[in-house]
Amino acid sequence: FGRIRALAGASGAFLIGRTLGRELIVSLLGTRTRRYDDAVARNGFTTVLYLRLLNSPFTPMNYGFSLTKVHFWDYFFGTGLGIVVSMFVITFLSGTLKTIWKTGRWEALFSLEVALAMALYLFSFFIPVIVRRIKTGIAESS
Repeated sequence: FGRIRALAGASGAFLIGRTLGRELIVSLLGTRTRRYDDAVARNGFTTVLYLRLLNSPFTPMNYGFSLTKVHFWDYFFGTGLGIVVSMFVITFLSGTLKTIWKTGRWEALFSLEVALAMALYLFSFFIPVIVRRIKTGIAESS
């Protein structure tokens, strides 16, 4: 249920920020950030997913994305997938390291389990690239 609450809270913050803050920011910045705003709108899901997988500060990102042109559903699904993958990978990695720390078996840092945990962590950074390539392949075949 924690992931569902995190996604609901993130979505609520996004909607509040979009409702109360977007027009103010656009009026203050004018067209200076238009190129970046348009890029985020085109690649919303991938951008949100990538930043979620980097474990960027959660609350500032919720409001920050609400000030861009990112579409709500891109934000919602990017956040949802990012939360699930990030929680799994970080929990697995930290649990493995905690076990080594508690047991004092430092040689286990070079075990297959630690290598797998690190590989999963590093692989998570490439998920947005894989998603983008899949989306491009689907679009080209249509």
